[in-house]
Amino acid sequence: MPDLRRFAAVCVVAGVVAAVGGALFDVLHGGTTLARSIAYALWIVAALALAAMALAGSKRLARLLDLPFIEGWLFLAASMLFTVAGIVVDVLGG
Repeated sequence: MPDLRRFAAVCVVAGVVAAVGGALFDVLHGGTTLARSIAYALWIVAALALAAMALAGSKRLARLLDLPFIEGWLFLAASMLFTVAGIVVDVLGG
C-alpha cells in the first residue's frame, strides 16, 4: 500500500506542477484560455510519463543509476490519468 500512496503523491505533485506551468504559459504567452493551457500541460506530462516508461525499462540505465525497478503499468496508469485530467479540464473550461 505505501507504493500506491507514493504513486498518488507523485501524480498529485506532477499535476500541480503542470497546472502551474499551464497557468504561467497563459500569463506569459496568452493567445489561449487558461483551461486549454493547463490541459496542454497535463497532456505534456502524460507524454513524459510514457517516455519515462521507456527509460525505466533500460537495464543499462538502471545499473548506471542504481535505481529501484518501477513497473511499467505505473507509468501507463499515470499517463492515462493525466490524459483524462487534461480532457476534463479542457471540456469544463470551455
